[in-house]
Amino acid sequence: MTSESTVNLLNQASGYGVLVGVGGGFALGMVLVTNLLRKYLKEDNNSTETFAVANRSVGPLLSASAVYSSWSWADELLWTTTMVYNYGVQSSYFYMSGLVIQITVMSMVGIHAKKKIPKAHTSLEIVELRYGKAAHILYMFLCLVTNLVSCSSMILAAGGAISIIAGNLHIVAATILTIFSVLCYSIYGGLKATFLTDFVHSLILLIVLCYFNTAVLTKVGGLDELYDKLAAYGGTRDIPGNYANSVITGKSQGAILFGLILTCGNFGLTVMDSSFWQKTFSATPRATVPAYLTAASAIVSNVWPLGAIIGGAAIALESSPQFPTYPRKMTQFEIDSGYALPYTLMATLGKSAVGGLLLILYLAVTSTISAQMISVSSITTFDIYKKYINTKAHNKSLIFVSHVACIIFTFGAAGFSLMLHYVGVNMTWFGYFTPLIICPGVIPLILSIVWDHQSWYAAIISPIVGIVFGFTVWTTTAYKLTGQVNITTLGGQLPALYGALTALFLPGITSIFISLVYPQKFDWQVLQEAHILVDEDVSSGDSVNDSTDETQNEEKSEEHDRGKVDVEVNVDSDQSSSNNLESQPQPQQNPLSQQLSPKELDFWIKISTGAVIFVLLIMWVLWPLPLYRDWIFTRDYFKGYVTVGLIWLYTTLLVIGIGPLIAGRNTIAFIVKSVYRDYIKRR
Repeated sequence: MTSESTVNLLNQASGYGVLVGVGGGFALGMVLVTNLLRKYLKEDNNSTETFAVANRSVGPLLSASAVYSSWSWADELLWTTTMVYNYGVQSSYFYMSGLVIQITVMSMVGIHAKKKIPKAHTSLEIVELRYGKAAHILYMFLCLVTNLVSCSSMILAAGGAISIIAGNLHIVAATILTIFSVLCYSIYGGLKATFLTDFVHSLILLIVLCYFNTAVLTKVGGLDELYDKLAAYGGTRDIPGNYANSVITGKSQGAILFGLILTCGNFGLTVMDSSFWQKTFSATPRATVPAYLTAASAIVSNVWPLGAIIGGAAIALESSPQFPTYPRKMTQFEIDSGYALPYTLMATLGKSAVGGLLLILYLAVTSTISAQMISVSSITTFDIYKKYINTKAHNKSLIFVSHVACIIFTFGAAGFSLMLHYVGVNMTWFGYFTPLIICPGVIPLILSIVWDHQSWYAAIISPIVGIVFGFTVWTTTAYKLTGQVNITTLGGQLPALYGALTALFLPGITSIFISLVYPQKFDWQVLQEAHILVDEDVSSGDSVNDSTDETQNEEKSEEHDRGKVDVEVNVDSDQSSSNNLESQPQPQQNPLSQQLSPKELDFWIKISTGAVIFVLLIMWVLWPLPLYRDWIFTRDYFKGYVTVGLIWLYTTLLVIGIGPLIAGRNTIAFIVKSVYRDYIKRR
């Protein structure tokens, strides 16, 4: 943007306050919590199983909160307002439809994995055990690319938004400071720290979103006034594909094309992202499906009211004097970068609300980076180092490799996102591009765990076919539609859509065809019998964190006097879950002992499969298609749509934000009492 068009919302001190102050506070807080868990609940953050999969003991509400947080992306909040500004309110509907379906699919895939390979750490272990080295390396490349793309897209969107909000804070400073604190607590606490910070992030995010949506709706005069302004807006701007150029019509070609592209990309970002598989492996078997279905239901609350209320307010207020860009309209760069959201908050609620946005953008990006970090470290540890470099590696060396991988990946992703920024790639263009590179492995990877007839040839050939033909269709369509191939034409909706659909579905068709021509039948017992758990007792130097030995020895006598008695008393009242925020403290037990019977697992497989079919029918057929006609939302429909979205948001706050606190009240009380008892004893 030129200096004349630059908008300053807050000063740079606000940006540094959030990035350094809040970031440092979170890092210190998670280090403290990790130490408390290790001391009082005996959860060793230097155990590889705890670091990578949280000892497979996380309960439903905390798992749901973690999945919800992982999908509460910074560019999700920014992009939904952008697309509503571009194509109308129906864009927020297709955004939420694109979020809910892939999380529902992951519930089905996850419970299949729980049944067939309960000891896994990553999805790639399944590929290697079933198809061997060549397929393992291919899918490892696809998964690592997905991790890089998803992490970089988040940093790109959040870094740019933080920079513009905080007085044009230098993009390099915004990027590096964003990743630094999350790097500290993720390395120290592992996946359990990620779960705990995810919960805190979710709670703060939901509180702020409830305030934003309610306050902005009040400022614009309520539902009736907002409807009147949006209805009057129709025809004043040309919106190709929208009935009567209206922003409140169900017939919006741009919105549905965006929704389809987003959904394709989200399948890749879920299935090919090992962090979602890790959340599956870390949950107890009984918690897996309820957690994912809860998160799938909750995630729509992020974009549903936000798009309709704040996206609608951006359309209605852009020409008013209080809008930050007045008297000019937003530039295309500002629109594509997601600045409609902070500009609208500034116009309606002022600097305090923009500061709140700065906070939740930071929390959203750090939540995703943390999950990506642990995901890549697990791939590096189990699928590269332990598999090909040091097959006899034990706990101490694996933890060291995990830490190194976290550092390298995080700074690499930050550098990659800065490169994208400096070559002129914005959030919207990158969002349209990502499905081409991350979708080809989706269906073959799903079939690897749900279909025993997918052959080796199918698993190898189909993703390669998807990559080649996806890029071919993308570039060819751009050329056929515009006569040229460049960064602008490749960022069009139709080239992106056709390329994404090809990259997603062609590998599935190819895999099934090849598997029928060259059939193979896989014995799932191979996965059941594989020895992939880390033996933490092989070497005394590796099995226990040396730095905690002395502390544990000093406390051993104290445990006999108070610790064990308290644990036993608390355990008696609730033995249903070993999740440290959802259960009573209890002695360490083998998490695999909680494995459900085949009949119980089959029950959850049926539930998750039925949920996938139900969501597809409701979200993509029965609700949106009747609206795709020459029709403008009536006042009653619009008011009902927004009202139900707000109810959904507040319900999500209760379930995802408050629920884990209530469920884990006994454990929280136990830790607080233990800390207080130790304090009194040492005075």
